[in-house]
Amino acid sequence: MGPATSSVPPAGRSLVVGRVRRPSARTWLLTIAAAVAAVLAGWLGGASVRVAHAENTLVSSSPANNETVATSPTSLGFVFAEPLGPTSTIVVACNGEPFPVGVPQVGPDGLSASVAVPNPMPKGTCSAVLSVSAPDAQPNGSARITFNITADAAPTTTVAVADPATSTGDASTPTSVDGSVDGSVALDDTAGSGTGDGSDTEVDTPRVGGPLGLARLVSSLSVAVLFGSFVLIVVAWPEGIEYILTVRFLRTAWGVAIVSSVFVAILMRAEMTGTSIGASLSPTAWVDLKDSGPGLAALARVAFAAACGWTVIRPERCLEPQSQAMALGLPALAVATFGFSRSGGDLVLLGYAAGVLHAVSMAVWLGGIVLLTRVVLAGPGEDDLVHAVRGFSRLSTPALLATIVTGAVQTWRLDRGSLFDTSHGRLVLLKALAVGVMVFVGLATRQFVSSRLRNADSMTGPLASRLRRATGMEAAGGVLVLALTAWMLSLTPTGVIDTGDPTRYAYTDGRFVLEDAGADLTVMLTGGIGRNGVKVEVDAPTTGLASVVVTFRPPDDTLAATVVLTVPAELTGEGAAVLPAIEGIPLDMAGLWTLEVAVTSATGTQTAQKTFVVE
Repeated sequence: MGPATSSVPPAGRSLVVGRVRRPSARTWLLTIAAAVAAVLAGWLGGASVRVAHAENTLVSSSPANNETVATSPTSLGFVFAEPLGPTSTIVVACNGEPFPVGVPQVGPDGLSASVAVPNPMPKGTCSAVLSVSAPDAQPNGSARITFNITADAAPTTTVAVADPATSTGDASTPTSVDGSVDGSVALDDTAGSGTGDGSDTEVDTPRVGGPLGLARLVSSLSVAVLFGSFVLIVVAWPEGIEYILTVRFLRTAWGVAIVSSVFVAILMRAEMTGTSIGASLSPTAWVDLKDSGPGLAALARVAFAAACGWTVIRPERCLEPQSQAMALGLPALAVATFGFSRSGGDLVLLGYAAGVLHAVSMAVWLGGIVLLTRVVLAGPGEDDLVHAVRGFSRLSTPALLATIVTGAVQTWRLDRGSLFDTSHGRLVLLKALAVGVMVFVGLATRQFVSSRLRNADSMTGPLASRLRRATGMEAAGGVLVLALTAWMLSLTPTGVIDTGDPTRYAYTDGRFVLEDAGADLTVMLTGGIGRNGVKVEVDAPTTGLASVVVTFRPPDDTLAATVVLTVPAELTGEGAAVLPAIEGIPLDMAGLWTLEVAVTSATGTQTAQKTFVVE
């Protein structure tokens, strides 16, 4: 027998008996149709699951719906019941007109959203409609709030800053920056009384540059005349106090000195704080001047000029040994304040010392020659007039020499090698030319005095008239030099431009990392009420930066101005810009200020805020 065989097929196999039958075409069609139906059913079913969101609901808002607020909010806040998605849009209208605001930003909790308000909203009714999305980016409802604003929008001050490294300092030409020094801030208008070399700056405040320059000229001239006249009287013309013309001259100069010094304080306060001249008339408002060296000098000048009345009322005090020191010291201190009219730069102590010596020596020379022209040489007289002219000749040469030397020191310290490249430097050259002409006239006059008055024992009428013409020309040259000096104070020389040393800034915590815009920048302030120096450092992006707007919003419920700094189109990447404190932004109210930056780059636009305290 053969081997036994099993009738059970091996596992996993199928036993087919007879001919194998193939599926028909109809079977294939039914199978494909069933598969397609199953896919469609699954897709539709999944889609219905994804859109099955319940609309998100608003929990609270700031301002609240139907709330009445005193001033425009700096941002709008919304809190929702469900998590928010990545895409949200907002539409704002005030008094029926569309109002531009920032892009909604979702908070870290995922439930809140904030919207920056770059510009103050107007008085009236405003509404905001925020449409939000779910975490899967699908639309998820909207929220509408309406609120009322009862006060007009606070004034906005626009300040201009230019990069000191690229500015030519031409006061008539806006400064721009090239790509090598990115990060400069250049704004719409110019701050202060005039544009400075390396910092052409302008503020949308009352134009006080011209009146301030004129007040400085009159103040410096009148104070110098007081001091120089007393010095000449003490040294060479003690008989002068017996002349009624001398007494009237001194009292007139004293009155002009007080009035002009007061006007300097008023106009400087208006310029430094960005407020109106009317708001600066009260002496209590002048306390704002204490925040800067030139401001303190202006306040001290008012006090010392007024105190000079102690000597003017009784001129003999300048000759009496027991009162002479004070009688000469008061006008000397008033003159010395002009040495502090310029602050900043390198070797500051040297600058103050040279400035004080420059002002005092100038006053000895100019005040003496004005007294000669207006009083001593007003007509013929006795030998005391001759002694006065001779005595001035002895005084004027060392005084003029000291004026020239100290002026050269200040030029070296402030202008460096930028005499031809900046407006301040070119004015220095013009001033030097005027001084040269004045020295030439003065030397010719001294030679004439030496030859004609050597043996004279009286002042004749023709001689007095001839000398008066010569000294009058020299005095006119001195007034021209003072006018140029007053003009130069409205400009910022190269050596005074703040280099941006971080140690000079009181507020240095203004760093903003804006991920959507790919930006990393820091805003620093010198701090304090009044004008503040600002430094803006852009660390990122390296290129592709389209715009940067820095806004300083005042404390709520105040009338202080909102200050806006805008960067020009030339800025394309990292760098730094500095606005000197002497021409800085006016933060004229103590309290909690809001610092806001809005950056647009190749990767997007983003706005962020921080707060800081001004004391």
